[in-house]
Amino acid sequence: MFLIHSHFLVGVYTKHFGGIVIKNNKGFTLLEFLVAILIIGIISVIITELLVFNTATTAAYSKFGKQQFTVHDAYTRLHRDIEAAAKVWFADYIGGYDYKTIILEVDGEYREWMIEDGTLYLDSVAVVDGLTDKSRFVYRKYAYDSSEYYLTVILEPKQTNEGRYAANMSKPIVSHYSMKFKK
Repeated sequence: MFLIHSHFLVGVYTKHFGGIVIKNNKGFTLLEFLVAILIIGIISVIITELLVFNTATTAAYSKFGKQQFTVHDAYTRLHRDIEAAAKVWFADYIGGYDYKTIILEVDGEYREWMIEDGTLYLDSVAVVDGLTDKSRFVYRKYAYDSSEYYLTVILEPKQTNEGRYAANMSKPIVSHYSMKFKK
């Protein structure tokens, strides 16, 4: 018969009734605990960064969508009246060929469109806000035909996004209209 003394087997002892029983070591070692904390820390940093990125990009694209809506709304309102206008006048000269105000005769009514301090006004009532001071009306002659004039509408939204995930409209929206039949 082969005898093994209990002091040679670490964590193993014999019962008085006979047989070998593994000692019950409940809990974790310090190393296991530190590894678990390290893994949890790395995962929480990754999740936090993903949430910050998601929140920042969602806010940036929401503001970008608002910029697009602002320009589209201003363009749609102006385009409808300019296309329907029988006559066009220009007022509030800025310099060069630029004006702040156009007056349109549409269906026998006069409508005054003005861009001032980043706001588009129709008959002194603000209809669209969020444009820059670079938004304006331009009245010029065609280079190839000095007898014909055209109206250029330049609409540029305010840059609302800043920081790491900024998304802004980088160029203004420019529309040209012939003034040939709108004298």
